[in-house]
Amino acid sequence: MQQDKPTTGEPVAIVTTNRGVMKFRLFPELVGEAVTNFVRLARAGKYDGAPFHRIIADFMIQGGDFTHRNGTGGHAHTGPGTTIGDQYHPDLTHIRGALSYAKTSAPHSIGSQFFIVHPEKGAHFLDHKKNGGPADGYTVFGQLYEGFEVLDAIAATPTRPDDSPREPQLIESVVIEEVG
Repeated sequence: MQQDKPTTGEPVAIVTTNRGVMKFRLFPELVGEAVTNFVRLARAGKYDGAPFHRIIADFMIQGGDFTHRNGTGGHAHTGPGTTIGDQYHPDLTHIRGALSYAKTSAPHSIGSQFFIVHPEKGAHFLDHKKNGGPADGYTVFGQLYEGFEVLDAIAATPTRPDDSPREPQLIESVVIEEVG
């Protein structure tokens, strides 16, 4: 289900980067608040110009810090200083191309930062555990279905010891559309 192509009426996110375009299917029917947060931030232009500030090849690329642009900022769609809680659906896991929220170890700490899983084998250790607590995993809310070569290009970018890219890897825009 997660890897199916989007169908008529489903929302998709078109993420244009300085390396090309990635398209993501979003899952509002499974993790509604998570998708609403991303969609509202995208429609407000918050992600436009934000960098992928953390890149770890064969793991993930992370972006979405539109305030400090270094992984220490951002906030939920409800305004500065706000966050949302984790959401989990058993059909959504950290497979290659999964779009998931970054957070701290505290419950209800999701702001605007997200990551995209890079390796073929996925990163299933990030999945919510059965019978776990509210902060035992990460919230998957979308799935890359077009533009894997862009994900690979960004993930292959040379990085500094702190995993920041040596050359800017930028989100130029995020446009939300419904499949027609």
